[in-house]
Amino acid sequence: MSGPVKLIALLKAKPGLSRAEFEKRWVDDHAPLALKFPRLAGYRINIAIEEYQEIEGELPYDGTAEMWWDSLEDMQADFNSDEAAVAVDDADTFTITRTHLVTREHVLREQSSTR
Repeated sequence: MSGPVKLIALLKAKPGLSRAEFEKRWVDDHAPLALKFPRLAGYRINIAIEEYQEIEGELPYDGTAEMWWDSLEDMQADFNSDEAAVAVDDADTFTITRTHLVTREHVLREQSSTR
C-alpha cells in the first residue's frame, strides 16, 4: 500500500456558464456521481469567489476539488471504474479544463469548528 493520497482538481467552467450556474451544476449534479466511487474516502468542492482575488481579470480556474483515498491503488482502481467513466463524461459537459494533481497531504493545523 502506498499510503493516503489526495487528488486536487482545478476546474474551469465552459464559456457562458456563470459562476453560480457552474457551482449548482457541479455541486448538485456532478458531485453525486463522484460520490459513487467505491473507495473514495473524502470529497470537498471549493468554488472561487470574486472578492479578494490576487489575480486581476478572469481567474484561470473557477473551482477546485479535493478527493481522498487510502492509497494510490484505491484511487487508480476508482478511476478505472464504470463510475469514473460516467463522472468523466459528465464533467466534460460543463468544464473546459480539469487539471489533476495527486498529492500526499501534510496537515499542519486541523480546521477549527469555532473561530
